[in-house]
Amino acid sequence: MTNTHRINIPHGKILTALLTAIVISLAMGIYHYVPLDERIENSHYYSFGYTFAVGLLINLAILLFLITPLSILVDGLLLYRNNDNKYLRLLVAIAAYGLLGFIGGIIYSIFTLNFNTFSAHTIHIIVCSLVFLTFQLVLNRIFLHLSANR
Repeated sequence: MTNTHRINIPHGKILTALLTAIVISLAMGIYHYVPLDERIENSHYYSFGYTFAVGLLINLAILLFLITPLSILVDGLLLYRNNDNKYLRLLVAIAAYGLLGFIGGIIYSIFTLNFNTFSAHTIHIIVCSLVFLTFQLVLNRIFLHLSANR
């Protein structure tokens, strides 16, 4: 295994999945939080901590058991595109991870037998896969820089 693909080793993918789950869960918690002065009487609101914790569990499950295995397949297919320039490779990677998210949304809907909210699940998983790709590229650059300084 070369130093240029250090993020593709299992603990790199797991770290990427963990960071992605935390960021997506934070965004979900902030989005769904209703400030105290805007709350309607006799209505129940979940706290930020509860929304974050539940979102973290769901996002971790999606990222670890769905997106990470599919990303290993996509990364393997993308290795064959080394002769393209870096911008075309990035565009192909974004398209591939978008497709990965769409396929993940279909798998998630089949697994949960919930097709009523198919588009919402699919959009969420596509966003998760693109954020996953972003963290993977950033961590790959950091690992590459750290290994070059040794």
